[in-house]
Amino acid sequence: MYEFESKTGKVTFDHNKCARCKSYACVKACSIYNTRGILRIHQGKPLLAIPPEDAKRGLCTECLSCEYECTFRGQKAIKIFLPLREH
Repeated sequence: MYEFESKTGKVTFDHNKCARCKSYACVKACSIYNTRGILRIHQGKPLLAIPPEDAKRGLCTECLSCEYECTFRGQKAIKIFLPLREH
């Protein structure tokens, strides 16, 4: 399991599932919806292309595109956890 913290939550990747992926839909989506494209492929698996502290600071925009694309075009390997907060 690979994970990193975003500004308000956490993103997890099941790299066992990622190993079977041929589309890399998560990285493609990240480069479209987050102009910084914070994900990259390394040895067939998605990883942060930036330091984890930067993702937590807000460079992960929590757009959900990586999880959505992985669900429909990948291996259903990504889960994004964004806890609800009361105002």
